[in-house]
Amino acid sequence: MYRVEQVLVPLDFSNFSRSALALAKALGGESPVRVQLGHALEPMAPYMRRVLFPYAALGEDDRAFEAELVEEARAELERSFEIDDTLRRRLVSEPIVEIGPGRQVVSDWTSRFDVEAIVMGAYGESGLVSDGLGATARRVLQTSSRPVILVRQHDPRPQLKRIVVALDLEPTSAGVLEVALGMALQHGCELELLFVLPSPLAADSAGLLKSQVKFDERQARGRLKGKIEALFERTVEAVEVPFPQRDQARKLTDNTRVESGEPAAEIVRRAYEIDADLVVVGARSSASTGGLGTVAEAVARRASCHVMVVPPAAQTTPLTRDD
Repeated sequence: MYRVEQVLVPLDFSNFSRSALALAKALGGESPVRVQLGHALEPMAPYMRRVLFPYAALGEDDRAFEAELVEEARAELERSFEIDDTLRRRLVSEPIVEIGPGRQVVSDWTSRFDVEAIVMGAYGESGLVSDGLGATARRVLQTSSRPVILVRQHDPRPQLKRIVVALDLEPTSAGVLEVALGMALQHGCELELLFVLPSPLAADSAGLLKSQVKFDERQARGRLKGKIEALFERTVEAVEVPFPQRDQARKLTDNTRVESGEPAAEIVRRAYEIDADLVVVGARSSASTGGLGTVAEAVARRASCHVMVVPPAAQTTPLTRDD
């Protein structure tokens, strides 16, 4: 059963990073998770090296200067994020600082550290961007083998109370549900299982198909009700739950809902409607060939609450140390 025990939190001194750290510290419920902090220092541009170290070729070593930058950045992390004794006891190791492009360094960390999730701001120091997702966050979503929680809301004392798990009811949905159910059990959350029946008219913004395609969403959902319920049941049964938690898990997974329309829009709308704290969605469907799926990316960009994206690798491999 999925359970979060250690998380990686990339920090860049932005308010979004502060929000990510606050959420990471709140994870685990009565058994707080351990935290690995990291900061990527952007490499110095070649022209800056030539100006600052004109005699490097004659023996002056700019590596010593880089080492000083790393140490100063580590000290600034401790000051800015108030790494006191309480937090230090929860650190996996000392905060790591490495020089390199942020989006590449953070992606490398996701495969290096033994964590169950990455918790990071949806944006970085550049702030809000037009497409609703920072460049580093997008890169991590595309490459991470572990679930990624994108943090949007700031709360000094964040809590997870209500989770919406978006399922396409394909075979890989069981892996997404396992992650969401594990989070709900660990944190005592309410859980809603949401399936969106795609409407052929969802993308017909000009209304060109309405007169040509006869599609009654209510009738379609009625005719497919039995099949959808069977797919929900198959997905739930595919998740292995430890015996002591089975009754609770069954109650949580009994809460299902079906909507119709454009999947990402309906997922975001439903999360807002019930004031969800977290949306859990698969990175892509089993039919996708790679990268980040269009639904997952759209939800990550549009949702007003935190979003947890579960990659295919995490949907098919054990994620806990003590299953």
